[in-house]
Amino acid sequence: MVLNDLFSHFPLRMTVEAEGITRVYVRELDCFAVHGAVPPALTSAVLYSFEDPVINVCRGEVSIISALPSDLALTPVYRLGPNGPQGVPSGRVFIRFPEQVPVEERRSELKACGFFISEPLSYAPHAAWLQSIDGNIATALNGFAKLRALQDVVLVEPQMLMRRVQR
Repeated sequence: MVLNDLFSHFPLRMTVEAEGITRVYVRELDCFAVHGAVPPALTSAVLYSFEDPVINVCRGEVSIISALPSDLALTPVYRLGPNGPQGVPSGRVFIRFPEQVPVEERRSELKACGFFISEPLSYAPHAAWLQSIDGNIATALNGFAKLRALQDVVLVEPQMLMRRVQR
């Protein structure tokens, strides 16, 4: 059993296309993210952390995870392109329609796709942050393709938290 078997309900890759730009996120094979505090058994596996929300990116094999509490919130880590930065899915999905199409008018269609508007944008009424109705990150990642298929959608992209790089 490999680490990714634990994440079989998450997509292996996600393609985001908008305005002539294509971004491909590919699931990492030997990393995972702990959403919340890290148990003591994992402290040596932490590569880096996010503070808000608390997420720790770890490197490790399935033997590390199998000994952890079952209620621990874990997700895979993705990489943007073959040599790009790692990203951790937050469970939020950004959607944008043309400026003349308020996202509020599409609420029922979003619900039919399994999403609700979690954060409308007052400065951009044609865009919003969504979350899956069941609150599950895997559901959000698997469902964003349904959103992309809606009429008039300009952009749909899962929120991926990425480490800030100092130059």
